[in-house]
Amino acid sequence: LPHFGFTASKSAQDTVQWQPLSEQAIQSALAQHKRVFVDVTADWCITCKVNKYNVLQKEDVQAALQQPDVVALRGDWTLPSDAITDFLKTRGQVAVPFNQVYGPGLPEGEALPTLLTRDAVLQTLKKAKGITQ
Repeated sequence: LPHFGFTASKSAQDTVQWQPLSEQAIQSALAQHKRVFVDVTADWCITCKVNKYNVLQKEDVQAALQQPDVVALRGDWTLPSDAITDFLKTRGQVAVPFNQVYGPGLPEGEALPTLLTRDAVLQTLKKAKGITQ
C-alpha cells in the first residue's frame, strides 16, 4: 500500500482561519461582496485527507483562502450532524468531501470536483470574484 504520510508530514500547514459552516455565514459573506470557500469534510474520509494534503494545505491555495475578501467555511461531518446533512442534501449531495465556491461572480455557488486540484480551487475562486471595476 502506498504511504501518503498524512500524519507524519509537517511540510504542509493549514493556516487558514476556518469558520463554522452555515447558510447564514454564506449569505452574510455574499452580502458583503466577499467570496466564500466551503469545505465539508470528515476525519474518517480518506479523499478529504488527500484533498487537504495535496491541495488545501499548499502555499498558493492557503494564500488564496486568506485573501481579505475570502471567507473560509468548514463543515465537519465526522460525527452525524443534521445541519451538515441538510446542507449537503439541499445541494444534491449525500457524501463528503464536498467543496463549493460562492462570490459576486458565483452567487449560486459552484461545486468543485470531489478530488480537488489546485487549479480547480484557484480558478473557481478567481471566477467567484466576478467583474471588478
